[in-house]
Amino acid sequence: MRLSRFVWSSWLIALLVLSSGCAELNRMMQGAMTSGIQQQRANPPVVTAGNPQLVRAPSLQLLAAYYCPQVITDRMLRMGCTIGLGAPPPQSQLVFEFGVPVTIKNPNNIPIPALDILLGLKLFPGQQAEALGSVCVSMCGANEPSCNGMAKPGACTASNGGVKTAADFIAAIPGLIVGLANGSLVNELRKSLIPAGGDVRLNLVFPLGIEQALRIVQNVIQPVVESMLRQQRNGLDIPVAAEGTVFVNLPVVGRLGVPFGPIQTTWRVN
Repeated sequence: MRLSRFVWSSWLIALLVLSSGCAELNRMMQGAMTSGIQQQRANPPVVTAGNPQLVRAPSLQLLAAYYCPQVITDRMLRMGCTIGLGAPPPQSQLVFEFGVPVTIKNPNNIPIPALDILLGLKLFPGQQAEALGSVCVSMCGANEPSCNGMAKPGACTASNGGVKTAADFIAAIPGLIVGLANGSLVNELRKSLIPAGGDVRLNLVFPLGIEQALRIVQNVIQPVVESMLRQQRNGLDIPVAAEGTVFVNLPVVGRLGVPFGPIQTTWRVN
């Protein structure tokens, strides 16, 4: 009789301990599942970009003086190049730079790292003179003091479809977009952590390769030069279109590309 009571008590205690352990285990499992669900619910950021703005360009007078001896075929008219427009300037005075403001908004309650930015730019889209340029820039982490925006291995790639990656701009003219305009803009690239529920605004400025840009402009400049030789005021309109992808690192998902654009505008050179 005593033995039966002892066995029964032992079973009862074991059941209570096991029940308590199961409850604790259930809470741990539920917490882990909840944490996993929260991670899975991380949403891609929203990326918007403003119009590409021409922030530096040679004057129309300088461009006309540079091109006049090259594009004017009429011998008599060409004799007036230097007299009417001045001597051809050196290429170093014919720099084009443009800026693209990009805003990245994070809808999540955790910070999201931005990895790379891919930008594609078309000059004279849809015209015979159409030219494509692209650039891939890697963001700078807090522990990268030597970071200068140069694309890191594997940059501007993503596994998700429907976004532009570096491979999609294989037809771009090499060197049409040189990279960042100057070292001070590396500070913009250090805005690589998008705060929880917040956003960052990047103001990136890129120069065009001088020789590449001049070859493109040469295809459309002749009527402008002829007009200026006849002392008729004129301007040069450069239609442009920009698009690209911001690459981020999302929990669980990993590297993800978020597209922006296309954005169309016109640069005016006077």
